[in-house]
Amino acid sequence: MSTATITVKQRSSGLTGAIASEWTKLWTVRSTWLNLVGGAVLTVLLGIQFGFSTAYDNAHQPLGDVPGQTAVGGVGVSSVLILQVVIAAFAMLPVTSEYSTGSIRSTVQWTPVRRNVVLAKATVLAPVLFGYGLLVGLLATVSGGLAMGHWADWDAATLVVDLLSIATYLTLAGIFTAGIAFLIRSTAGTLTAAFLVLMMIPLMLAQSSIRALVWLAALLPGGAGQNFLSGSTDPLTPPLSLAVLILWALGGLWIGTKVLARRDA
Repeated sequence: MSTATITVKQRSSGLTGAIASEWTKLWTVRSTWLNLVGGAVLTVLLGIQFGFSTAYDNAHQPLGDVPGQTAVGGVGVSSVLILQVVIAAFAMLPVTSEYSTGSIRSTVQWTPVRRNVVLAKATVLAPVLFGYGLLVGLLATVSGGLAMGHWADWDAATLVVDLLSIATYLTLAGIFTAGIAFLIRSTAGTLTAAFLVLMMIPLMLAQSSIRALVWLAALLPGGAGQNFLSGSTDPLTPPLSLAVLILWALGGLWIGTKVLARRDA
């Protein structure tokens, strides 16, 4: 007499399954598309504004001053330094929306190894944020360059470097924001924290005449990002600023992993 054997295939609750789940969740909610469209529209408007401002300033220089052309990538950098809050909102919503709706309980139930939840969200967000950064950078440079007219410098090599720098910064800033979202949990709180450390505090400290405060600004994610995008060497070189950004992104993920592992969902 033979015995029948039935094999039950369980749904994967590991990292691969978590990544597939996060990818589906990201693209099936309305807020993702609203953010993408809103960010694109705002980017074009900012690019036009900065482009016209640059053209006006160049055309109204004092007599004897002959300004040269301006790299269009600079318009993209200026626009992104304002738009980064919108990107931060995009990065935090996959976390804060689950806490607000209570669906985080289902997420950790299907993915018992909680570090996989954080890693899956970061794995999905990283390429999307990089592509988002390339998109908004390109929109800003094109709209700004057209607004500048004959003052625009369309050097291809410089433009490619600027676009890649923009995408890299927005990716790292977004990953950092997603990490601290696990700590703060609320949408308003996380957005406020991101606004402070990415924009307001570094901007305020960098204007100080006290050297220690200037260094502190450069060591914050927003200050490091501004130095990295602008190519400034004071007080840190762009490679060192990039290293600071990477450390902040990894630190945000580490904090998110520790908090999710210890707290009840």
